[in-house]
Amino acid sequence: MKRRTFLTILGSAGVVSALGSAKVAQAGPHTFPYYADSYGVLHDTTRCIGCRKCEEACNKVNHLPKPKKPFSDLTVCDTHRRTGEYEWTVVNKYKVNGKDVFRKLQCFHCNDPACASACFAKCFTKQPNGAVHYEGSQCVGCRYCMVACPFYVPGFQYDEAFDPLVQKCTFCEPLLKEGKLPGCVQACPKDALTFGRRSDLIRVARARIADNPGKYVNYIYGE
Repeated sequence: MKRRTFLTILGSAGVVSALGSAKVAQAGPHTFPYYADSYGVLHDTTRCIGCRKCEEACNKVNHLPKPKKPFSDLTVCDTHRRTGEYEWTVVNKYKVNGKDVFRKLQCFHCNDPACASACFAKCFTKQPNGAVHYEGSQCVGCRYCMVACPFYVPGFQYDEAFDPLVQKCTFCEPLLKEGKLPGCVQACPKDALTFGRRSDLIRVARARIADNPGKYVNYIYGE
């Protein structure tokens, strides 16, 4: 039996007991290395049409189970959804000043990831390319990462009784290593998603705001 599987079967009570003897209260905040040349994805909500092509691409690239409703069913966006263990990218629709606005939700791959701060098993690491990587071989299934994430992104495979894993967007790391774009970026038909260096993306966003002052709110989320 794998160590991780054994610890998972022990249950969260054993984890809480172990933490009880640690000096958790004295632990300071985690600080993760900042990689100036890391990559990111700029999502321009003014260009997004809610076609769900990014969802479909994410599902295909990561070999995830097909959803009950097809990706061609755009009414799915009417219900606000969160990401899950088998849905790493979701698009929701909002009414803003009487107009439909769509927002793509996935792991933000934070510069200071709360999931990594909360994980005592050190399953999450911030990579130089910008990705927050999850290594499940030593995961004990405590799900502290799910509690810590302010965006409710990580999902847990509750249906995998003996070998459950936390799941989320991987930033398409395998594709990046091949020199390719993330699946969602490749599939977007309206250029609502732009991949590049984070510093460059902020400049692109600033330029769009300056060129179209009536179109954008003068704020870049995540800057």
